[in-house]
Order: sequence, then C-alpha cells, then structure tokens
Amino acid sequence: MKKTITAVLICFAMLSCTDTKKQEKDLLDQVIKTHDKVMSKDELIMINKMQLDTLVKTIKDPAIKTEATVLQSQLEAADVKMENWMHNFDAENKNKSHDQIMAYLADQKKQIEGIDKQLSTAVESSGKFIKQNKTK
Repeated sequence: MKKTITAVLICFAMLSCTDTKKQEKDLLDQVIKTHDKVMSKDELIMINKMQLDTLVKTIKDPAIKTEATVLQSQLEAADVKMENWMHNFDAENKNKSHDQIMAYLADQKKQIEGIDKQLSTAVESSGKFIKQNKTK
C-alpha cells in the first residue's frame, strides 16, 4: 500500500512539474511570438528613418521639417526601447521558482506588447507623413 501511494505521489509530482513547465513554455512562446512580430517591422523603421532624414534635408518648410524630426525621434525612441528590451531579456530564468518565472514572463510580455504598439504607431504615423510630403 505504501509503495502504491508513493508511486501515485511521484506520478502526481511529475505531472505537476510538466504542467508548470508547459505553462512557462507557453508564456515564453507568446513573448517570443510578439518579439518576432516587432522584429518584422525593423526594415520599415530603417526605411522610414532614411526617408524622414531625406525630407529634413530637402524640404524648405520649417513646419514640415519639425514634424519630420519629431517622427524621426519617435521611431528612434521605439527602436532603442526594443534594443534595450532584447538586451535585458532573460529567456533562461535559471534558479527561479515557477511563480517567479511566470511573473517575469508576464511582465516581459506586457513590455514587448507595449513596444509593439509604440513601434506600430511610429511606423504608421511616419509612413503617412512620408506619403503626404514625399512629392512636395
């Protein structure tokens, strides 16, 4: 009887570990998926930065130059925020409890989603501005 109870407890413990590892992996996968989505905008960011730089150098209208400079700053700020996030992100989470890992990954998911929103807004705004002012 003791052996059966011990075996059941061991199985339960192993299944519990598997579930927590799966939860951690699923949340990490969500963070990485959002990261990959953000990284797919990298080329657009560079293109828009270059086009805004060209506008700043060629357009005579000071209001347009000012707006282009503001949009450049927004793109740069979002890009730097992404670089900092990537530099500080720790996917391994060694020597942390399940609760600590889940809290960390939930926070990272929130951060990367915020960066995604910031980048999307900056790319969209700068793209519209470039379209409107490219031929002026």
